[in-house]
Amino acid sequence: MDKKPYSRKLPKIIPVEDVLKLIRVPNRRVPTGVRNFCIILVMYRAGLRVSEAAGLTAAGINWKDGQLRVLGKKKVERVIPLEPWVIDALGAWKKIRPKAVTFFCTLEGRPLQRRYLNAMLERYSVRAGIPRVNPHALRHTFATGLLGDGFNLREVQEILGHAHVSTTQIYTHVNPVALREKVRRRPGPN
Repeated sequence: MDKKPYSRKLPKIIPVEDVLKLIRVPNRRVPTGVRNFCIILVMYRAGLRVSEAAGLTAAGINWKDGQLRVLGKKKVERVIPLEPWVIDALGAWKKIRPKAVTFFCTLEGRPLQRRYLNAMLERYSVRAGIPRVNPHALRHTFATGLLGDGFNLREVQEILGHAHVSTTQIYTHVNPVALREKVRRRPGPN
C-alpha cells in the first residue's frame, strides 16, 4: 500500500490591497477605532499571533528603539523591530490609555479577549468588502511579504518566533504570478 506523502496546507495569504482596505475600516476619530487600527496594523506589520496581540503589555514596547517584546508560544520571548510609522500609530493609542498594563484593552482598562480580536477582524472584513480575514492570515501575509522583500528564511524564523526552520519553510511556496513575470523578464537571444 502506497503511503501519501506528508503535505501541509499552504497558508492563506491576503492580497496587500485587501489588507489596506481592512486597515482603513476603523474610524480613527474615536478611541476604539484608534485601538482597532493599531491592533490590525501591529498584527500585520509584526506578524503577531492573536494571543500575542491580546497579551501585549505597555512595558513590551520599546518606544526609543522601535521594538516590541512579545511572549509567544511556550512562553518564548522575542523582540520584533517595527517601522517608525507603526510605533507612531501605537503612540496614538498610548495617549488615549496611558496607564494601561495590557496595551490593547477596553476603554475601562480590561484586557481584550482573543475572541474579540477574531470577531473584530471578521466584522471589519465584511465592512471592507473583502473575504473573511483571520488573525493568522495576517501573520502569514506578513511572513510571505518578508520573504518577498529579501529577508532570508532564518531571519523570518527569528521574527516569527518559530522553534524550527521547517515551520517557516511553509512560506516559501511558489507564487505563480511572480514566477511567470520572472520568466517573462529573462533576456532572449540577440
